[in-house]
Amino acid sequence: MSPTPQPPRRRFRIPRAVWVTGTIILVILATVFACQSRPKPVKDPYRFGTVERGDITRSVSASGSLQALITVDVGSQISGQVMKVLVDFNDEVRAGQTLAILDPQTYQSRVAQSQADIAAGEAAVRQAQATLANAQADFNRKKTLVDGGWSSASVLDQATAAMRTGQASVAAARARVVQSQAALRIQRADLGRTTIASPIDGIVVDRKVEPGQTVAASLQAPVLFTIAQDLSKVEVKISVDEADVGQVLEGQRVRFTVDAFPDDTFTGIVTQVRKQPTTEQNVVAYTVIAEADNPQRKLLPGMTANADIVIETRRNVLKVPSAALRWTPPPETPRGESGSAGGTAASGQAGPPAGGGRQGGGGARIVEQLGLDAKQKAAWDPIAADMRQKMMAARASGGGDPRAARAAMGRITGDAFARLEPLLRPDQKAKLAALRATMGQGRAPAGGLRPGTVYVLRDETPTPVPVRVGATDGTSTEVVGALKEGDQLIVGGGPRPKARLPGGMGSPPGASGGGARVRM
Repeated sequence: MSPTPQPPRRRFRIPRAVWVTGTIILVILATVFACQSRPKPVKDPYRFGTVERGDITRSVSASGSLQALITVDVGSQISGQVMKVLVDFNDEVRAGQTLAILDPQTYQSRVAQSQADIAAGEAAVRQAQATLANAQADFNRKKTLVDGGWSSASVLDQATAAMRTGQASVAAARARVVQSQAALRIQRADLGRTTIASPIDGIVVDRKVEPGQTVAASLQAPVLFTIAQDLSKVEVKISVDEADVGQVLEGQRVRFTVDAFPDDTFTGIVTQVRKQPTTEQNVVAYTVIAEADNPQRKLLPGMTANADIVIETRRNVLKVPSAALRWTPPPETPRGESGSAGGTAASGQAGPPAGGGRQGGGGARIVEQLGLDAKQKAAWDPIAADMRQKMMAARASGGGDPRAARAAMGRITGDAFARLEPLLRPDQKAKLAALRATMGQGRAPAGGLRPGTVYVLRDETPTPVPVRVGATDGTSTEVVGALKEGDQLIVGGGPRPKARLPGGMGSPPGASGGGARVRM
């Protein structure tokens, strides 16, 4: 018998849906693994700035306007109708050049009338002289008769009076001639004023008259033209706030820009600091005048100038970003929390911060930021109490002298810190020195270096570095201290302070003896 044929073996085949599902799972697992293996970004990273060496320029910023060094308003002293206008805007003119002509007919007639008055006066003089000659001859005849006894003395008296009257008439006629001559000179001057001429060499920057217009000169001369003498130099009229004007002196350099040429910077020199104040909306300002070259005549009168008056320039100094001097780390123990440094909360009683509020002053605020442990707090409490008592005594014995009281309180605070310092850790000592330097900022003499503090990151912890602060331009600030070029300073960022309840982390209000309230 032939063997029974066996049925063919069936292959095991994975369904397509299983393949698709497995592929999707593998992709998801790979994505999750890649995300978990990727380095996590640092939470709340710090922002850093670099210590550099360069120049610091301290300046005063203000705005102003441009004007020509000499600007003349050309007007008319007489009234009349404008017949001709011979110049236009931007025309260059010379001294004595005719700008416009008024109708001269009225003034020509007045000149002719004055000339006729002179001629009539001269004729009157000749007539008076003839009358005087006749009176003189009559006087001579009658004097001869009286001397010979042929006539009475009264006849001679009449002849004498007639002669003197003739002499007075001649003098009056001559005076009228002089008066007429003076009137003629006035009329000729007015006739000459019908021609409006330029008083200086310059450029016509404004024209306010047209042919046919009537000019009426009454109490003041109407302005017909405005002429700028020389635009190769311009004057910058700067309005400086009263808080900054004390730093501005003649001879200082001025840098300014105008909106018409925003990419160009122009320079000038302060020539005058006017002492007359101007008040606008209760803001007092003073006018500072600077002179600047304008060789290409790009600058035009009336342009708005954004000026920086250079007060001081420090060359090749060590400078840091100004933000580094403003940044401080958040306090380790927020105010108002149970266990605040220097308070009485260690014993479970509510009380004021160390130093007794106002009596403690800045010293209490400094101690709050040191992060004292329980042992250090216990040692600080009697020091703080003694400091409060001494401050109260110093305030009472100050005799009303605030400077003496401040000096005494400074000494008392310094003694308290000297007693606290041996109890601190090295990092706390460095922080105490930096915070005390920060507290002293702003008390340095004007123009000198003042204390300041910057922070560097060491072992992932902001570490204060005391420095001496000098000039600043707003962005960078000169420093002197334990820094070198290239150091990285903290200018921002970092962990944010966590809001904690008065009784401790997560404690409801009133759960502890701190007794402080949280404002919502």
